[in-house]
Amino acid sequence: MGPAELAGALGVRTSTLRHWDAEGLVVPRRSSGGARTYAPGDVRDARIVSQLRKAGYGIGALRVLLPQLRRARRWEEVVATLAARDADVDARSRALLRGAALIAALPARDPDRGTA
Repeated sequence: MGPAELAGALGVRTSTLRHWDAEGLVVPRRSSGGARTYAPGDVRDARIVSQLRKAGYGIGALRVLLPQLRRARRWEEVVATLAARDADVDARSRALLRGAALIAALPARDPDRGTA
């Protein structure tokens, strides 16, 4: 599959595919003339990246997550990998919220008097 065809199927621009290539997320093969071609496994990876980007996953997170998904041999392993990632994001989000609540509870300083 060529870049224009894949981009159309995913609803993204070809520049997005080039960006994913540069980031190592979906690296197509090159023809002898240097044209990018996407094998079935590349198309699968591009579909995964597209869906996870729509779900809010950043490029850095996908760089970590995709190799784990590629190693998964069964659907249960894929689900477990995504669930572990979601649990990590939830835990970090709760920690950030707790930190924000602690900061909000600090006494406010009066800038004119230098006191709380």
